[in-house]
Amino acid sequence: MSLSLCSSAALAPRCLTRPARARASRGRVAARVTARRAEDRRNPEASAKPRIAVGVRHSMRVTRLRDLVEISPDLWAPSDPEHSEEHGLDERTAEELRADGAAQAKIFKELLLASQHFRLYTHINQTAGCGVRFLMGSPRMEGLDDVQRVTRSVCEALIDDDSLVDVRLVPENGMLMAEIMFPLPDAEEFGSPGQTRRLRETERVTALVRSLEERIVHESVVCLMEKGSDDRSTFHGEQRLNKYFTGMYARAPDLLHRGTCTSSSPTDGALEASKLMVHRLWDGEEHADIELMDEVRDRVENLFCGGNGRMVIHPSGTDAETMPLLQAVLESRHIARSREDSRSVRPAAYAEDLERGNVVSLVACAGEVGSGTTEAAMGRFFSKSVPLGGNRVAMGQELPALHDLADMSAVELVARGGPDALDGGARADYDELVTREAEKALSADPACVVVLHTVAGSKTGLRLPSPAVAEKLKQTHGARVVSVLDACQMRHHPDLIPRWLDEQGPVLMTSSKFFGGPSFGSGVFFPHQAVDRVNDHLEQEQPETLAVLAEACASYLTHHDIGDVFPKLHDAMPPGFCNVGVLLRWAAGLHEMETLDAETERAGGLEVAEQKVRDWVYAMRAAAEKFGPHMEYVPAIDYDGDWQLGGVNTIVSVRLRSEPDGPFLSTGDLKKVYALMTADISEFLAPESTMAERRVASQKCLTGQPVDIPGGSVLRTVLGAAQLKDLISGKQSLESMLEDDKVLLAKLALIARQYDYLLSHTL
Repeated sequence: MSLSLCSSAALAPRCLTRPARARASRGRVAARVTARRAEDRRNPEASAKPRIAVGVRHSMRVTRLRDLVEISPDLWAPSDPEHSEEHGLDERTAEELRADGAAQAKIFKELLLASQHFRLYTHINQTAGCGVRFLMGSPRMEGLDDVQRVTRSVCEALIDDDSLVDVRLVPENGMLMAEIMFPLPDAEEFGSPGQTRRLRETERVTALVRSLEERIVHESVVCLMEKGSDDRSTFHGEQRLNKYFTGMYARAPDLLHRGTCTSSSPTDGALEASKLMVHRLWDGEEHADIELMDEVRDRVENLFCGGNGRMVIHPSGTDAETMPLLQAVLESRHIARSREDSRSVRPAAYAEDLERGNVVSLVACAGEVGSGTTEAAMGRFFSKSVPLGGNRVAMGQELPALHDLADMSAVELVARGGPDALDGGARADYDELVTREAEKALSADPACVVVLHTVAGSKTGLRLPSPAVAEKLKQTHGARVVSVLDACQMRHHPDLIPRWLDEQGPVLMTSSKFFGGPSFGSGVFFPHQAVDRVNDHLEQEQPETLAVLAEACASYLTHHDIGDVFPKLHDAMPPGFCNVGVLLRWAAGLHEMETLDAETERAGGLEVAEQKVRDWVYAMRAAAEKFGPHMEYVPAIDYDGDWQLGGVNTIVSVRLRSEPDGPFLSTGDLKKVYALMTADISEFLAPESTMAERRVASQKCLTGQPVDIPGGSVLRTVLGAAQLKDLISGKQSLESMLEDDKVLLAKLALIARQYDYLLSHTL
């Protein structure tokens, strides 16, 4: 048995740069144009001719879907028909060609017009030759800001690489444009004996355009992957990092990544998978959005559902709370409509609207699940920006119109407390607390529906409440309990999700925690029975109610994310395109999922993988106990059954203190430690630091962000899919990996010991 229930074939590889395709829709100039000689351009009569001659149309093209209007002014006037043959390019001397670069500029222009990765063209004649100015950005760019960003990034990369191409950024019409001067510098590698000069020049310029296209695709994919998320995915600086110090560029090879419990940058392979996916989107016809999103849904369902459920795709695990909430709203309204005694048995607050629903969400492990979970579970915005629409919203603001259909509230149930908190445990009476709150809500209103969360691995690996709570409440109250499994960490045995779908209810999952896909990608699995029931409820609702539900979802979902799971809701959603950022992040996440699945099968099955997990966990726990007194290991809890992969908690939590007997560092302090771990701080250590300490301090590490728990906040180091894949395949031995992990632990202890000194200096 593998890490998933079945394998899914990976996408077939394809070339990232392709020969230019001359498409009529991409607007080639109608008239035949040739480059003009330098002496012609210097001729006053010639220069007096209109720059856009009669019979030559502006090339204005709109690429499919969201692209900008691309305006290609023909600044190369058509040749004089009487002299076009006389001055053909093949007959021109090498001296003439290199004198003004006109022939190369013409070839370059034609290739740009044929490509989907370039925008706005301008031709500048200069003494030293011909300059061509243009913008760069692939299809689906959302605006000129994105095109400007790609143009700048590509140019700066060429400049940093000391490219032989004379490229620069120049201002024009309030924008920075790329400019390349022609003729190109001499290069011996192009051409072969017997080739005409025209053919050699064409090969050189074509190679240049293909090189530019490859860089443009890379930068455009990174840009697109950043889109369609909330304000946690706000990226800054040249490296385009978010507040977790991750981004959409591939992970730096010198980064020791042990932070898959928080956030990840893509691996090289994952980024390539995103590029393959975006090429399919660019090359596809009008149904490409539908086909590719459906493909992602099918591949994820095949990996995890075991035939027991369907998936609604989401940008993040937090906004995924929306779908179980909608299920509960519809169920509550159905119950209210179905009861003939609603007026007499429901609370007085519902007397004016007996169909109005009532939903109470019980947020388990509050503070140790995704940020904003409580707000999302109440049908409120949990960030200041939303994935779709570009709207700025207020934290805690209600989703549009949804609260007209039902009351929505949430109860935060903090897991830790009491004498066992310091030992990593939860409240001894936690199950009773959850049950009591559920029964309280259900008894107060016969139409109330409770959304009960069972967490299969909190930020520190807790599983709460115990499975018996959901089983008992579901057995007693049936559809009035929407029993949700929060499996967003994805650190469980593969049997868990299909079992929960079969026995309980929806499952929240992600590609961006254990599997290390770029942040964020998520989804909700619904059991088939729940899908049928929700669809029945949607059929009963009025069109205006469907419009309200669609409006509430539209900040997070497109109709492509819903697919054929809920047809009525799908049809009520606004028309439009898929969330490209989600599509590409999921393509990257699927790469990690499917390659780990394949490697597990090759190694002999799931038992082999689970043993590798246990070996790493036990060794790391032992290592973490050896870095006192500035570091203290927080004992983890392991659970029987299918709740953890390998039956162990793959999250190793530690507390830090700056003095041997001093208090533990606070959450705010640990956030500074988290940032210091990502940098080479060797030159900022105290003067008496040893060379060994400076070597440790130079290692860049990414851990999990701090979590505030009773007894002292913790930082986390974890096992992720990429590490496990290396262990399974033999790419890295356990001993070698542990040496890396001990460097990470040593750096944590070193920063803790020198914390006051480090913060007293400007880093």
